[in-house]
Amino acid sequence: MTVKTIYIIRHGYRSNWLPENEQLPILTGVDSDPQLAPHGVEQAKQLAGFISKELSPKPQLIFSSPMYRCVQTVNPTAEALGLDIFIEFGIGEWFKRNRGQIPKPLEASNMKKYFSRVSESWNSHTMTPSQEGETEEEIFNRCAAFWPKFIPKVEQQFPNAECILLLGHAASKITLGMTLMGYKNNRDYLREEDNGDGKTTRIQAGTCSLDQYKLDENTGKWHLKINGKTSYLQNGTEMNWDYGTSKFVAGSDEDIAYRRKLAEQAKRAESLVDGIPAESGSSRTFSKL
Repeated sequence: MTVKTIYIIRHGYRSNWLPENEQLPILTGVDSDPQLAPHGVEQAKQLAGFISKELSPKPQLIFSSPMYRCVQTVNPTAEALGLDIFIEFGIGEWFKRNRGQIPKPLEASNMKKYFSRVSESWNSHTMTPSQEGETEEEIFNRCAAFWPKFIPKVEQQFPNAECILLLGHAASKITLGMTLMGYKNNRDYLREEDNGDGKTTRIQAGTCSLDQYKLDENTGKWHLKINGKTSYLQNGTEMNWDYGTSKFVAGSDEDIAYRRKLAEQAKRAESLVDGIPAESGSSRTFSKL
């Protein structure tokens, strides 16, 4: 059989996006590999409820980035559907070349210590991101090279699978989608046939947002049918990110600091209009940005 439906989802709300005194410890010992915040855990449950009860067709296979927060996000879905989780480095996080030391995520054998549904029966290194980091062009090339290796590999190992789910990060979610559909870079606007208008629409990448891609079996081309769905989340879209408008890597310390700065500016502007002094808000006052 042929893979005909692909879901790509971003992980939930990260613990290190909370104020420092509310952050949870990193369990894996891997740099930049935080747990989900309690809010992210709730998002993962809401996602699992939607996938298991409402989404059609249902995924038959689950692949996750090797980062803890990604496996933690998709674990409730795996539990609800009774599926294994396969670790896949090819859909992993984007780290820029100027970052310094690049984190080395856990292999499936070690991740299985935290999540029993992780399976070691998949060769996790279809593609492996460079340990020197990647430019925007290089992550695009990584994802473009990933699909021609990954899909035939899935179809050979799991010949009855027509619908699969990938759980990754904002940058990889967008880039995987753009390369799957045959675009030339991460910043293109989506064509009408891909649920866009060619002028303003890009792939949405809020936390726990879901994209659905369908294969046109007549042309062999993939098209985006669901873009950044979050209607099943109690708070809707949060922490959306894209290459065209965001100044920093998604979820990085610089990104969070910038979001907080914008949120504080908006709060001060609102207080001036209302004539009320601005007060400190919750730890997620910037999360809609």
